[in-house]
Order: sequence, then C-alpha cells, then structure tokens
Amino acid sequence: MLTMPAHVAPANLLERQLLLQLGDRLTAARKQRGLSGVAVAAELGIARNTLRAAETGDPSVTMGTYLRVLSLYGMAADLALVASSVVGSSPG
Repeated sequence: MLTMPAHVAPANLLERQLLLQLGDRLTAARKQRGLSGVAVAAELGIARNTLRAAETGDPSVTMGTYLRVLSLYGMAADLALVASSVVGSSPG
C-alpha cells in the first residue's frame, strides 16, 4: 500500500504561493457565505483539521478534497478551466 507523508513540501516558492492564495480564496469564500468551518467540514464529511489545512494551502491536502471544497462554494469551474487548458498543452 502506498502512503503519503503527513506533510509534503512544495517544489518551489511559486507553488507554495499558489497554494497559499488558493487557501485564502477558500477561506474568503466560506466567510462570504457566512459558513463556519465546522459546518463546511460536516457538509463535506471531512475533519475540521482537513478543512483548516486546505484553507492554509497545505500541500498534503488531496486534490479531491480541494475539488470538493471548491464545488461546495460553486467554484469548481475555476479548476475545470485549468484542467481543460492542461489537456490541450504540450509538456514543457
């Protein structure tokens, strides 16, 4: 069975900055909707600590968790734009 380390360091400063910005957007979206972290975690079936990790841009949070949070806030289209542009681009 493959296990992931508890904390995965981003490969570079840009990746870390992008994760921090994503976390900030998630926190702002939750607060703008008047939702508590406890309520969002319960709705998604995740631990409050996992939501907190996503909102702080922790690189160990799974992509699936980020997608579930984005979907709850109606922001999944943001990720869809990235995914669709990745499919059409060449490696680089």
